[in-house]
Amino acid sequence: MLQIVKIVTKIMKWIAIPVLLIAALFSCFAASYEPLLDFLVCLGAILFIQRSVWLKEYCWGAGMVAVAVVFSPLFLATKVFLVMGLACIASFVALFAAFRTTPVAAL
Repeated sequence: MLQIVKIVTKIMKWIAIPVLLIAALFSCFAASYEPLLDFLVCLGAILFIQRSVWLKEYCWGAGMVAVAVVFSPLFLATKVFLVMGLACIASFVALFAAFRTTPVAAL
């Protein structure tokens, strides 16, 4: 039973990204419903971010953060600065992890 749940979870995870991208692709054809559709795409990405952090799959979470920012109802300039800020934070965390000192074993 646990194996079936893992398989279904993996299938849902791989289906989520194309579904969100297809919905975002056709959001411009939604006319007056475009803000609602963009909000739903953003909400779906936020739900998958929460799930990927819970499962400790941070690469999936980072991809969904990008989807959530791109399709959020913010202005374009706000989106650009938000993505730049997230990129700076990610690079700082990576540099901090790379240059963290490790204790040397006492002889």
